[in-house]
Amino acid sequence: MGLALVAWAAPAGAAVTARGAVPDDPARAGWLERYAEARQGPETVETVTQTFKVGPQSSLDLTGISGDVKVTGGDGAEIRVEATKRVRHRNAADAKRLLGEVRIDFNQFNSRVEVRTVYPRRSTNGERGWSASVDYVVSVPSDAAVAIKTISGNVVVTSVRGEVRAEAISGDVDVSATPNLAVAKTVSGDVTARDVASASTLVLGTVSGNVTASGLKVRLLECGSVSGDLNLSGVQVERVAAKSVSGNIMFDAPLAKGGRYEFTTHSGDVRVTVPAGAGFELDANTFSGSVRSDLPVTLRGGGQGRERGATRTIRGTHGDAGAYLAVRSFNGSVVILKK
Repeated sequence: MGLALVAWAAPAGAAVTARGAVPDDPARAGWLERYAEARQGPETVETVTQTFKVGPQSSLDLTGISGDVKVTGGDGAEIRVEATKRVRHRNAADAKRLLGEVRIDFNQFNSRVEVRTVYPRRSTNGERGWSASVDYVVSVPSDAAVAIKTISGNVVVTSVRGEVRAEAISGDVDVSATPNLAVAKTVSGDVTARDVASASTLVLGTVSGNVTASGLKVRLLECGSVSGDLNLSGVQVERVAAKSVSGNIMFDAPLAKGGRYEFTTHSGDVRVTVPAGAGFELDANTFSGSVRSDLPVTLRGGGQGRERGATRTIRGTHGDAGAYLAVRSFNGSVVILKK
C-alpha cells in the first residue's frame, strides 16, 4: 500500500496544536484549558459563515491547517461552511489583530467550492507564543464529492454519497455512511470507516494509530499502519492487502470465492475468523511464534488435521479452497478461527 508521508510545516509564528487531541475526561480537558490560558492568554473567537448555491455534481475542496473539520451530507442544493477562528495571545489587542490576519479564502467555480485556511507567515511585530486554529462545520448536498486535507485536527465525514477523500497529518479520520469513499488516511491518529461501499479500491492508512473498519462493501481494500492495530469486521471484500509493522491484525468476515486475502505484520499477531463452510487455500507462516488452524487443513504433500502447538508453517487447503489466504508474521502468532 502506498501511504505517503508528507512533511507539512506550520506557518511561522503559530504554535499549532491539535484540538482533537484533548482527552474526553472533563477534568483533564479543563486543566489543559487553564494551562493554555495561563501560557498564551485567553481564547479570542470569531465565526465566519458562507453559503453557496450549487447544481448537480457539486464538489467541496477544503484545506485546513489546525482545527477540526466536520462534513455532513443532506438535502438541498447548497454548500454551507461555518468556520470558527480561534486565537490565543497574552495581549488582547494583538489577539484581535491576529484573528483578523487568519483568513478563510472562499472560491466558487460553477458547482465547485474551494475553501482555504491562510495563516500570516509573520506577524507585524514578529512575536511568538501565540496559537491559532480554525474549526469547520460544513453541510453539502448528499451527492457532492468531498476532498478534505488538514494538518492538525480531526476529520469527520458522514452521509456523503459522492467520492470522498479525507486526509490528516495529526488527527483522527472518521468516515461513515459514504458509499464512494476512496481514501481515508492520517499520519498520527486513528482511522475509522463504517458503512462504506466502493466499486473499486478503498485505501485506509495511518502511520501511528489504529485502523478500524466495519460494514464495508468494496472490491479491493488496502489498509495499513506502521505502529497500530488493524481491525476488520463484517466486511464484504474480494481482495484485501493489510499490513502492519508493529501491531496486531484481526479479520472477521466472509471469504468470497476467488477472493485473495493477504495479512502481514512484522511484530504482532494475526487472527483470521471465517464462517463455517468457507473454503480456502492457506499459506501461513511465522518466524518467531506459532501457526494454528482450528479448521481442518489438508496439508500439501498429504496429511489432514488441525495444526496445533509450535508449528510455524501451514500450507494446505480447507473445503473447496475457493479463496486464497496468505498470512504472515515475523514476530507473532497466526491463528485461523472458526466462527
